[in-house]
Formats: sequence, C-alpha cells, structure tokens
Amino acid sequence: MPALTNGDAERLLRFVAEAQSLSSDEPFTPELLVELGRVIEADWVMYHEDDYARGRQLLYVLRPGDVDEDEDEDITEDDWDLMNEHPICRRWRKDGRFSALRLSDVITRREFHQSRFYAEFFAPAGMEYELKARLPSPSWHGKTFAFYRKEGRDFAVRDRLALQILTPHFSRLWHEAKTRRLLAKALAELDRANEHGSRGVIFFGPDGEAEFISPPVHRLLRDFFPPAPPDRLPAALADWLEDGGSQSLLRRRGDRRLVIERAADSLILEERVEEIPLTARERDVLLWVARGKTNAEIAQLLWLAPSTVRKHLENVYAKLGVNTRTAAVARFLGLVDAEAS
Repeated sequence: MPALTNGDAERLLRFVAEAQSLSSDEPFTPELLVELGRVIEADWVMYHEDDYARGRQLLYVLRPGDVDEDEDEDITEDDWDLMNEHPICRRWRKDGRFSALRLSDVITRREFHQSRFYAEFFAPAGMEYELKARLPSPSWHGKTFAFYRKEGRDFAVRDRLALQILTPHFSRLWHEAKTRRLLAKALAELDRANEHGSRGVIFFGPDGEAEFISPPVHRLLRDFFPPAPPDRLPAALADWLEDGGSQSLLRRRGDRRLVIERAADSLILEERVEEIPLTARERDVLLWVARGKTNAEIAQLLWLAPSTVRKHLENVYAKLGVNTRTAAVARFLGLVDAEAS
C-alpha cells in the first residue's frame, strides 16, 4: 500500500505550521495556496465555496499568478447542471463521503475526453488532470480544494495521500476563521447588548478567571445549564474548557440550542433555532428539489430508485409540517443560509 516518505511527512508538517501562521478571518488566502502548491505541484491551485441549493458561488480563491480567464463570468444554470456531472462529484455522491480523489481514480482518460464536461470546462483551458478534496460539510455547502495540471503527468498517489492528510487541518482552519468572525460580531454588538440578545462573549484573564461577561451570557447560561454557584461557570462548561474546548459545545432546550465556541482567551455563546430534523439523505433530496429537479432526476443524481426519492420527500413533508415542494424548500433555504453565515 503506498505511503508517504519521511521527507513528505516533514513537508506536510512544515506546511501545517505555515498555514496556521497565515490564518485570518478568511480561512484560505492566496498566500496559503502558494504554500500548498509547494506541497502538491500543479499548474492551477484553487479553493472555492458553493451554495448548491441556489446555484451560486460564495467564495473563489486562486493562487496568485494562475490565470483563470472565466473568473469574472457569471455561472449559468446550465453550467451548474453540467458541474453536477463532474466525475469526482458523482463518485462523492455515490460513496456518501468526500475523500481526496484524482480524475483517474474514477474515470478513464478516454471516457473523460468523450464527455461534455471535458469539452466545456477542461479542453478550453488546456487542463488534463485534476485532484480535488472537499471539506466535511453539508451537501449544499461545498468547500473544495482543486488542483489542475496540463498535458504531461497525472497526479501521483502520493499527492492524493498528502491532500487526504491535510483535509482535517483545512477543516480546523475553516472553523477557526468562522469563530474569529463570530467573535468580531460579538464585540461589535457589546455597546448595544442587553440580556435578551442571542449572542454573548466571555473574556478570560491570564489566571483563567472570567474578567468580562456580556449581558446575554447570564441569561443563556441560566436557560441552558443547571444553576451554578455565584461567579462560577456551570460544571459542564468548566469541564469542556478543562478538556481543551477544541470542538463546539452544543446544548439543547426544546427547539432552542446554544452553540459555544472557543477563540483564544474568550468564549462566544450563540443561541440558534433548532436545525430542521432531517436525515442526511433527506437533506440531499431536498437540495435537488431546491434546484428544480424532478424525482426521476434526483434518483439518477443520488443513485436511488424514484420510489425511494418519493418516500424521502413524504418524510420531509411530515417533519416540516408542509404539503408542497415549494414550502419545504422555503424552510430548507433558511438552514442553508445559517450554515453558510
């Protein structure tokens, strides 16, 4: 089984350290892509985020010096439909997971050259080989790294393994950047904050004691945790901090939920409405309903029987308390916006 060499491992460790130093409110900058291109050589290196429910691009980052003649062109509805036929994306949908893959892992070069996808997207740019990975995310919010090469040599198994190893680090950087943005929003709201606000912040001093607690925090802690002694954090929150607080802490109360994120010496608490209680497959089906696909088209996209798609939609209607596709999509798009914010 192919494995990375000691030299490869050292390069990956250096890159992870460099990526951390380049972190900002935006998770992946052009400067980071420059460093990534030194780990995985390619003619083009890019990162993009897409809202697949509405068919729109949320973010597009290209490595400096890489030319993309179509960068300023709008993506048409036909383009989005054709991108659904990307061989790697089709394999992701079939497998139900976003592993790092090369084009050559999922389709022969001859088959790819005969496809409309190649004729429309690859041939005009002179691209022949691709390697890509998507960060763990809902199916409607794609967060994708893509590497392209011209005629010459395909990406090696070593390149795919390196990208697979880096993906969890990219996911951590993405969440850290989102937490910094949340902290900035919480700070901007301090002057007008009151106890009824949905977002609060706690700042800790060098000794680990809370030096500042914004007004909404007191209410949120009362609502979502058992009573604690004065000037003490609830036991569950203190234990989470003691364990490192590396993952979000989630507390539920009925259809309300409290999400707590750690950012350096501070905590951001945010109350959110409960997510729509759908299974992953039900959400996938609703994603394509939002894109205007018929049951038969959804069945083909998700490798399901049309009767299974119909059953999933019946479950969606029952859970959401709606009777039509339009009403279900309206509820679903609110969840999409909450995830992307």
